[in-house]
Amino acid sequence: MRQCSTLRRLAWLAVAASAAWLPAQSFDLDRGREPVVSLDGLWRFQPGDSPQIPAAPPANEQDGEKQPGGKQALLWAQPGFDDSKWPLLLSGRDFSSQGYSGLSGYAWYRFTVTIPAGDKPTSLLLAPIITSYQVYVDGTLVGGSGKMPTNFPNTLISYHLFPLTQSGSAVYRTVHVAIRVWHSPLWASYAGGGPFFSGHLAGDPKLLEKEQRHHQITRNAAYVDAYSYTITATLVGIAILCLFFFRPAEFEYLWFALMLLAQAADIALLVAKQVFSWPSLITYDLTDGILVAVTIISALYFFSIVLKVRIGLAARIFVALAAFSPIPAILYWPGWLDGAASSAVQICCLIPAIAWILYILIARSITGNLDARLLLFPTLLDLGYYLADNVAIVFGQAGWITAPYVLETSIPIPPFAIRSGILLHLVFLLALLVFLIRRFSMARRKEEHMASEFEAARQVQLILMPDQLDQCPGFTVESIYEPAEQVGGDFFQQMADSRGGMLIVVGDVSGKGLPAAMMVSVLVGAIRAEATHSSDPAGMLTSLNQRMMGRSSGGFTTCMAAHLTCNGLLTLSNAGHLPPYLNGREIDIPGSLPLGILPGVRYENLQVQLNPGDRLTFVSDGVVEAQSKAHPKSARKSTDLFGFDRTRDLSLRPAAEIAEAARLFGQTDDITVVTVEFSGVPALAESRYSKS
Repeated sequence: MRQCSTLRRLAWLAVAASAAWLPAQSFDLDRGREPVVSLDGLWRFQPGDSPQIPAAPPANEQDGEKQPGGKQALLWAQPGFDDSKWPLLLSGRDFSSQGYSGLSGYAWYRFTVTIPAGDKPTSLLLAPIITSYQVYVDGTLVGGSGKMPTNFPNTLISYHLFPLTQSGSAVYRTVHVAIRVWHSPLWASYAGGGPFFSGHLAGDPKLLEKEQRHHQITRNAAYVDAYSYTITATLVGIAILCLFFFRPAEFEYLWFALMLLAQAADIALLVAKQVFSWPSLITYDLTDGILVAVTIISALYFFSIVLKVRIGLAARIFVALAAFSPIPAILYWPGWLDGAASSAVQICCLIPAIAWILYILIARSITGNLDARLLLFPTLLDLGYYLADNVAIVFGQAGWITAPYVLETSIPIPPFAIRSGILLHLVFLLALLVFLIRRFSMARRKEEHMASEFEAARQVQLILMPDQLDQCPGFTVESIYEPAEQVGGDFFQQMADSRGGMLIVVGDVSGKGLPAAMMVSVLVGAIRAEATHSSDPAGMLTSLNQRMMGRSSGGFTTCMAAHLTCNGLLTLSNAGHLPPYLNGREIDIPGSLPLGILPGVRYENLQVQLNPGDRLTFVSDGVVEAQSKAHPKSARKSTDLFGFDRTRDLSLRPAAEIAEAARLFGQTDDITVVTVEFSGVPALAESRYSKS
């Protein structure tokens, strides 16, 4: 092993010693170049279309390729045609900017390529040509891009590769290349025709394929900012949409999500058109117009909600104009308007909605609204930029300015560059996210505060419920209370009197939630105060009615008061409440107006003698009005009420069972059930019913 290692060292030393005496490798900048030549420079140019010349038919009609126009060849495509009198134009700029402004229809370019001796094939790489075009090599059509003629420009803005020669020859030879272009009259007034960029090449097909891929990668990288923003806005929009599903009452989240998703879809459409040349221009114009309209309309509704501005007639008209704006964007298709007029009408339909948004932001900011001040500057930049950019494009289409895309500059942020519009979108998105996070935090704190208030009200209601001290010998009382929300408007009071009897009051305050619960607290206090000096049900309702006047804020309270003596004499008085059930039958008791509607209402008493074993059941309207949706297979969409029949059939059941049946059926209101079973002395009255 040691001997092998020594031999290896000696070999390396020999190689190093010999390399020291060898000359350095020589590179020839002239002969060592890649077999590719630039075609940038001056090309011959001629407006119009070529005359046709007869062409000899192929030896085999089935094997021969027909020239455009059947068997007619185009004179300007032939290698022997003399184009020396044609003017020269730069191949890296459109012909409209080189003295042919407004030119439409057909035009031709010609140039020659000298092919060195050899047997390798060669190809032609053409930089983007926005107009539709065909490529001829020595009079033979070898390919093209787009339709000819057509009313729409070629949207395949990419480098195209065409065959130049199939094999070399023993001597140098010259190949004549002719390019036939078509420029639509719809676009000639503002969009240049012919080549737009430099970078035309001829040479080795493999090298040109690499160059073509390089240009495609470069173009893809140019839209990485728009692509990245599309992903970001989509993810944020979906997150905000999910937030709306959790909080469906807060529509600002819905409008914000729609605004972001529509904007993201519109930018994604732009990337698809620029990178993949999809969709067609017709589809792009209509879809872009719809997505822009959705974005602006969603923004208008979003700002109206967060700034608490009512959508009046003017705003509704602006929304209608924005919704109409996609239609003018396509009026140039049938030729009813030119491109500039079509774009101008579209942007004019959007301007009122944009102006309305900016106006309310400025107006609210002046009045000191913190939300408006937070959103004003980024919104002004974003919408203002969009408006200015589109107005510049319209002016460029009309020929009033020469650089319609002057605002679409890119800001270098290594290793990429970001467009000004995308950067402003990001600033706007950041501001809105900060605003929504702040708004959500404030709403959450408010909810926690309200939850604590509801919990306090619930505890108060629990304290106000009857306890064991109010039970009376000879009576078994069961009660159950199921509020529709954390707190409710139903109430029940059971109070023992000093003669072995008791007073029962059951009622329902109109409305739900905290306001109803606060009114319940007032009523319970008034009931207990009134019970200290009187147990007459009618007198109690009269007193409660007077106390309620002016305190119910437009609402009312139904109430049933009942007094039971130790020997089972029941005295009832009703103020608009549901009559109780006695042994499964509804007691026929005169009704009257609920409390708090009219002053001076006189309430009547009804007396009923209970026998041992009799069962009395009081319910609130939350039982009979429980709702269940119709069977899903039913053709008729309706709701089914728990109703009086079901309530009557269950009135002999325990209170908890009645309440649970109504709740499972479909609770929509507070549920209160009170059952009283009399097990005292035998009945003393001769009749079960007598009016006082």
